[in-house]
Amino acid sequence: MKIAVLGATGLLGSNIIQTYSKKNIQVKGFARSSSINNTIIDFNNLSEKLNEIFSTWKPDIIINTIALVNLQACEDDYKLAYDTNTKIAKDLCAIAKKYNSYFIHISTDHYYNDKKLKHSEDDEVILLNNYAKTKFEAEKEILSIYNFSLIVRTNIIGFRKNGIDSFFEWLLNSIKNEIPLNLYPNYFTSPISVSELSNFLLLCYKKRLTGIYNISSREVIDKYSFGIKTAKKFEYPTTNITTKSLDNSEFQIQRALTLGLDVSKIEKSLQIKMPTIDQTLNTLYKEYHEQ
Repeated sequence: MKIAVLGATGLLGSNIIQTYSKKNIQVKGFARSSSINNTIIDFNNLSEKLNEIFSTWKPDIIINTIALVNLQACEDDYKLAYDTNTKIAKDLCAIAKKYNSYFIHISTDHYYNDKKLKHSEDDEVILLNNYAKTKFEAEKEILSIYNFSLIVRTNIIGFRKNGIDSFFEWLLNSIKNEIPLNLYPNYFTSPISVSELSNFLLLCYKKRLTGIYNISSREVIDKYSFGIKTAKKFEYPTTNITTKSLDNSEFQIQRALTLGLDVSKIEKSLQIKMPTIDQTLNTLYKEYHEQ
């Protein structure tokens, strides 16, 4: 099996490459900057470069993890947000279609701001900012271009291990060093580890799943409770963790707060249970002690 990963230096992309390499899968990473096992590629010349490579090395799967996730950057420059979150996704989808490759696009869960605990793939989305708008536009474009595509709505956590802390690395280091933390009790997600998600993507390919799927933890948790659970799992004190509600009125950028995902569809399609929050933390705990 041959797999091309776009966004190879990011949190998910780098972990996908690491996970698949251990399975002896032929995987190639592509990114704007250099790291182990990836090819530097100019996103402004994406199609030409990939066509050159794929003409002799045709991937079975193309995975797009490229995204501009910084909400402020998306608000400051809509064109940059569109080019990164939408146009690149469209271009990669068209390339996947050309080579009959299975296309996996990593989307977002940043679509909900209501009183529901969990959201299905059919629930109405609420687009509060440019990040959400450009990610949702990418979904629509992909569905119209190529029917052998999988769109994954998710919330990932894990270890980046490159000197730039991910959310989970920042959280764990703050707890470990007893740095005061204010975590939101009204910001809800369904986090899944990057290694767990990487493995589920392979199962999706084997089943040839297409369309939009939520792939995340089967539970929903607020950021404060997640911080407490993390501290207890890693056997650190919780005394430095306090609560502070996230109030959108205090910020120029509006953000979705209730991002919990209903994973019934993926569980039914794969005939498997998605991990609980505790199982995800167990995975992260094991990875931390294997570093």
